Amino acid sequence: MKTAKYIVLTCLIIISWNAYSQVDSLQNRIIYSWKLDPIGQSTELSEIDTSLFMFQNYNPVLRQLDVHNYLGNMGSAAQPKNYQVFDKKQTSFIFSQPYAIYFHLPKNQTYYNTKRQFTLLKYSNAGPKTESEQVLKVMHVQNVNPEFNFGLDYDMISSDGRYLNQQVRQNLITIFGSYEGQRYRMHANINLNRAKFQENGGIDSLQYLEDDDFSNRKNVPVRLESAKGQVLNTSFCLVNQIRFGKPEIIAKEPKKESPAVSKEKNKAVAAPKTIQPKKGITNVKSKIDEINDTAAIKDKFIHDSLNVQKIDTLNTVPDSSDISKSVATDDKVTKKSYFKWSGLSLSHELIYNSDVRKYSDDNLESDFYNSLNIFIDSLSTSDEVRQTQLGNKFMLKYSAGTFNAGLYYYNEQMNYTYNIVPDSSFLNNDTIVKNTYDKNLSNSSVSFFIKSKVFNNLYFSGNAEYFIQGYKDEDSRLDLNLYYLFKGQSRISLMYNYKQSKPDYLYENYSSNHFIWQNSNLKSIVNRDIGLNYNNKRYHFNAQISYSQLTNYLYLDSTAFVAQHQGQIDILSAALYKHFKWGIFNSVTNLVYQKTNTDSIYNIPEFNLYQSVFLEHLWQFPSTGGSLLWQLGFDYRYTSMYYSDRYMPPLGMFYTQNNILQPEYHCFDVFLNFAIRRARIYLKYSYINVLINKNYQFTSPYYPAPEPLFQFGFAWTFYD
Repeated sequence: MKTAKYIVLTCLIIISWNAYSQVDSLQNRIIYSWKLDPIGQSTELSEIDTSLFMFQNYNPVLRQLDVHNYLGNMGSAAQPKNYQVFDKKQTSFIFSQPYAIYFHLPKNQTYYNTKRQFTLLKYSNAGPKTESEQVLKVMHVQNVNPEFNFGLDYDMISSDGRYLNQQVRQNLITIFGSYEGQRYRMHANINLNRAKFQENGGIDSLQYLEDDDFSNRKNVPVRLESAKGQVLNTSFCLVNQIRFGKPEIIAKEPKKESPAVSKEKNKAVAAPKTIQPKKGITNVKSKIDEINDTAAIKDKFIHDSLNVQKIDTLNTVPDSSDISKSVATDDKVTKKSYFKWSGLSLSHELIYNSDVRKYSDDNLESDFYNSLNIFIDSLSTSDEVRQTQLGNKFMLKYSAGTFNAGLYYYNEQMNYTYNIVPDSSFLNNDTIVKNTYDKNLSNSSVSFFIKSKVFNNLYFSGNAEYFIQGYKDEDSRLDLNLYYLFKGQSRISLMYNYKQSKPDYLYENYSSNHFIWQNSNLKSIVNRDIGLNYNNKRYHFNAQISYSQLTNYLYLDSTAFVAQHQGQIDILSAALYKHFKWGIFNSVTNLVYQKTNTDSIYNIPEFNLYQSVFLEHLWQFPSTGGSLLWQLGFDYRYTSMYYSDRYMPPLGMFYTQNNILQPEYHCFDVFLNFAIRRARIYLKYSYINVLINKNYQFTSPYYPAPEPLFQFGFAWTFYD
């Protein structure tokens, strides 16, 4: 895509203008990031994107260790295969759920504090020109002053697809900022997410894949030729907090010592400054740059499943609920003590979401529509459904040492709009005039949370919510977590989660050209989960086992209409993660086992496996003072056979089917990653197993997986 290439080139020119003036010494480079805990609005430190670990997984569907059932095309609708994320709503709009993995969402927003401007540029490309997949990311953050930071984050996904009518275009942009004063704190973000895509309904028949006459996949017949869809999301989140208590210092600045003692203690630190470049070497930074970059590169491996929060190696910050900043003033660094805030605080959170889903097709003569109803227009389909949410949350919080408790009140105003049939007597009439239905609802809830140290190394956290008014009246939620911290960075946790909720309004009432339902008798859905987790950060190990019960489970049946299971579904699941490192040898294993007693209704694969094996080594070049960190290895993904859900284009959602048994899924990739100073590059060749045995893979029924293709990409970080 030419646009992406122009954007990349422009960014490189602009950013490189100041690249030569960068100074990366340990004393000057200070940057860290955090996220907001949605329960208590406390800060949780997060990693900065500078890691080479798993860098080759550029596709958002493959970037995480959780596998997905998707349409084979990057940026297309996706559905998790693991129970732990399968039934967890990522967005409040049911029609945007299949695209939530790509979207910028307020609850996932990362905030920054940086002494100097920080810019991240990422680009990936895969496949030949007529089938290319491209991903572009540009993020820029900077501080206006020591307390106020703002940033811009832009992502573009462009995929033409190997088959007809499979193009996907996504543009995701976020403007965010934060203010961290001693008494007043503010976090805000505006998100604009747009996904435009063609819908082909899958290939017409599987037999074409083994026919030499259709080696050019653009010649393979598909089930829809002119269908298109869009999912649009606009969100705004603003969190204001005023603290009335006082700071509780937990880490002080080192005491001043006599010049003699300081001189003796700091010899090792001061020594690198005196190292000079070797004779004959020009335009080479000091040895301290080498120490900075090689150490930073090698120590930046992020283990998401272990919740390891590695920050910039130059900035060690205690894991506290509130932290003060260490920032720059002109050429000097002003350091403040790190502290937690003790006492009362009052906060307000404003939430706004506007979601739209559109589907259109000017040709309803396709065989695809033979099995579907037509309610509004028999010549063409132009469906649109909208949902708007405006929420306000007020919270009163008290903190004292390891004790945190809060009480908050939440109110939301909801609006739903969708197409309806003006009069039942006009069904299947070609002269129908499209009409819309508009519905307003209100919901209110009260919540309480507590986090506290029980005794010694035993901790407890819990939160409860109950809806006192509105459509969600009597809905409730309870989350409990009891955990014990061992020495050596390990933790064992016992978790319990309970949730009772009415079905989403759009599951009860909805109409379009091909689907109409009014389900006034749906019962509240009850989810119960209990689990035991062991986590060891030192050895990069995580193990979890859980048992879950789903009562009155809601789903789309084999006709893609809403159905509810009148009974209980039991699910047993276990997960194991381990990153093993011995010398230059590395192995990353993520294995998930899950079993349900109702395979015909709740379809999930029994086994999911991700296995990565690679060699890693840091090459030093004394003659130039440079270094190169590289990884060479392979990735293997496996999913056991199961009846995976099918995709319904007019709805943009997945529905249950028990006719097509999805065969075992295998994906074998080889990759080469390397990092030179602040640049990371990957080279990758995917689906080598298909190239060898000609056994075609499917990511969803009638949606073939990508065939063997070469991929490459890079990421470049700049500190101006």
